[in-house]
Amino acid sequence: MLDTKRCFRIVLLMMTIWCVSDGASSSLNNRCKLKRYTHKAVQTDFNGLRCWDDVKILSCWGFCLSYEIAHWQFPYKESHHPVCVHGERKHASVKLRHCDAGVEPGTELYHYVEAVNCKCQVCSSEDTSCEWLPPDSPFGGLIREDVDGME
Repeated sequence: MLDTKRCFRIVLLMMTIWCVSDGASSSLNNRCKLKRYTHKAVQTDFNGLRCWDDVKILSCWGFCLSYEIAHWQFPYKESHHPVCVHGERKHASVKLRHCDAGVEPGTELYHYVEAVNCKCQVCSSEDTSCEWLPPDSPFGGLIREDVDGME
C-alpha cells in the first residue's frame, strides 16, 4: 500500500511539472514578434475605378508582460503596461493584380509601411493607435491571419 501511494505521488508530481512547463512554453510563443498577415488592399482612382489584391504585410503581434505595484498615494498603484509595437519600419510597395477596365495608370501601385522588428514599450499615440477594442468588436474581422508566423 505504501508503494502505491508513493508511485501515485510521483506520477502526480510528474504530470504537474509537465502541465506547467507545457503551458509556459506555449504562452512564450505568443510573445511580441513579427508575423505576416493578409491585408485586403484597395485603391480607387478619381473616376471611381478600382484596383485590389491581398497583400501580405509584416506586423507586430503578441503580448508584453505588464504589472502594477500597490502604492499608498492616489491612484494607489504604479502601472507598467507595455504593448507590442514595431521597433523599426520600412516603406514598401506592390503592384495590385486585379483592376477594373480603364483604371488610371498608377492606381495599381499600392504603398504601405511594414515592421522590420518588434519591441515592447508603453504605447505612444504619436505613431500607434492606443485604443482598446473589445474581443467581439466588428473591426477584428477586418484582418485575416495568415499561418506564416515568424519566429
